[in-house]
Amino acid sequence: MYSREVHRRLRSMNTSPMTNQDFEKTVSSSEFASEDNSISGSSKDQGLDAAPENYPKTSVAVIDGNILFRDCLVHCLAVADPGLTLASYRDVEHWHRTAPNVPVGIVLLCATGLEPTRVAVRRNAAFVLRAAPAAQVIVVSDMEEALEIVEALEQGARGYISMSANLDVAVAAIRLVRAGGIFVPACSLAAFRSAAASVSDPGARDEQDQHLFTDRQLDVIRLLRQGEANKRIAYSLNVGECTVKVHVRNIMQKIKARNRTEIAFLTKGLFPQLELN
Repeated sequence: MYSREVHRRLRSMNTSPMTNQDFEKTVSSSEFASEDNSISGSSKDQGLDAAPENYPKTSVAVIDGNILFRDCLVHCLAVADPGLTLASYRDVEHWHRTAPNVPVGIVLLCATGLEPTRVAVRRNAAFVLRAAPAAQVIVVSDMEEALEIVEALEQGARGYISMSANLDVAVAAIRLVRAGGIFVPACSLAAFRSAAASVSDPGARDEQDQHLFTDRQLDVIRLLRQGEANKRIAYSLNVGECTVKVHVRNIMQKIKARNRTEIAFLTKGLFPQLELN
């Protein structure tokens, strides 16, 4: 998404066909190219509602192990907002080694997938804020679950940008955080309301959870809550033990449980008859 936006904006700056030599000349003379991993938005390109040229520059560190995504995001933000001075890093340790030479500003922690997002939220955000308490952390992830977003804010993040958002939203989020606000994706608001409703109406939550699982997963949960080991569950359901392990892993992902004990606790409303035994 971001790489296509880069090419579109480069084309818009030159309407005539561009040869390879022209492209190389453009890149080598670009105002935002730099040898020290930092990029500044060009004041000649107005971008997306560009800030005035006398607007104070904001330092933005983009941290992501994915080189292609990281570079595309950095270049797109540089074109979109001349008020940003960007630098990219492969991880928080790399950022920390270079941080003393870079003004503290906004730090974008990018992650793809559930586990990398949890690492970004639970470990990396805390790491950054310990090293630079004045930093404004924004998590950028493809995970849109309300629990992940809430935890990011609890860990001190000032914003959470979904990778399903477009460049305009990302720029607006950075500007809002730069101005002292907190950015949360609009799509998460419905999830927040749903979570609040589940707290006020546990019965509704139990009914929702009932439809969350397949019949086979409900069988696995029922036996797991009875204290059965995977081998016994496999025997009772006439399936392989590996199949049971897959079901358990999928159940854990659906309800954000970290172990079998949390599965039993979080699903206790599904089998009220077991609580009476």
